[in-house]
Amino acid sequence: MQKHYKLAPTVGTIPPDKVVGRLTEIEELYKLTESQSVVLSEIRRMGKTLFLQKFAYVTVKENRLNKAIHFDLMQVVDVTELTDNLLDKLRSKENYGWLKVQLERCRLLYNKFKPEKIDVKLPQLPELSFKLPEFKTEWKKALSACIEDLADRNHQENESLTLILDEMPYMLWQWILNGKAQDAIELLSLLRSLRQSLQDKGRIRFVICGSVGLEVVLNHLRTEFRYTAEPFNDAAKYSLEAMNDSDAVFLSECLALSGFTFTENKEEAINAICQVTENLPFYINKLFAILQNSFDSKISRNTVYQAFDELLTNVDQDSTFEQLDTRISTYYPKQADIMFKVLNYLSKKGTITSEDEIKESLEADDKAIQEVLRLLTKDQYLRRVIENETRSYRFKYKLIQQWWKLNKA
Repeated sequence: MQKHYKLAPTVGTIPPDKVVGRLTEIEELYKLTESQSVVLSEIRRMGKTLFLQKFAYVTVKENRLNKAIHFDLMQVVDVTELTDNLLDKLRSKENYGWLKVQLERCRLLYNKFKPEKIDVKLPQLPELSFKLPEFKTEWKKALSACIEDLADRNHQENESLTLILDEMPYMLWQWILNGKAQDAIELLSLLRSLRQSLQDKGRIRFVICGSVGLEVVLNHLRTEFRYTAEPFNDAAKYSLEAMNDSDAVFLSECLALSGFTFTENKEEAINAICQVTENLPFYINKLFAILQNSFDSKISRNTVYQAFDELLTNVDQDSTFEQLDTRISTYYPKQADIMFKVLNYLSKKGTITSEDEIKESLEADDKAIQEVLRLLTKDQYLRRVIENETRSYRFKYKLIQQWWKLNKA
């Protein structure tokens, strides 16, 4: 049995070896990447980045046949920075040593445009940069060279290498907002081509993930720029759900080691924490932070329920949930009005409701409501159930339904 370790309540980043649990999910994602690329989705603040960082860490730490590298693309402002971002990560200490790669294509491309010649001598990767004026129009060649060099790495038979492109959808969205939609389209086309050509040769896999959601970006490109391609239509879809019970309890017990005192039965109090937060790690951390700040780090079922009430009703906690509102106006401006009507209605209902009843209860076009229900389900706000050929919907998470009812409906 794993020994508990002290964790401070935080909604920020922690080292991957300290991320609690998710071993079942790691094995599920590992199995998927053995044969294909993956698009991972879930609403914000579900721990996607921490999970993917731990996934990459575990594949290397345990010396798995198939390893993964985590790339954070949130701060990549244009195409000229993209290849350098990948190269910087490849040179980082956590990948140094096990990654047997010579950047031969990168070297040849670099030497073609730069007078100072670069040689690649293992084990040190060269300090070359493509964020230079000479490569402004050659970014596709540079990125292709980098990823094809990874495919040519010294590897075992049937060994796959997974490149986790975390926050790629957010990066693309920022490019679009800054007038670089064509670059976003060209990058998606290039990644599709590379993914298909390197599926067997080099066995390169991609995991695409982000707080925006790839589908949001693709829908915008289709609507505003007549984009018709499906760059990841044959990738597996994976949704990171809430923690299982044992992981949520373990996380709570680790957080409780940071100076918390149980004033009644510990097991019952922790069960209450996991119940109200629905085993969602972000909200477990938030609840412990409130218990620490507002209840003198005293934990009982009563303080847990009071802290949860504060989480849902205190305006100082609004930032925890407010992004669920603002992202609709930001990413779905044309459908926002109907989306808000649907969410308001379902939050008040509080129970699973048929699509027909929703249509009958709202003043909006039936087809528009149907499309909104589809989008809200794909964006993880709602869960859809089909029974006896009848589609019904409810909020995916009760705590979000409760917050929406109290603060928005």
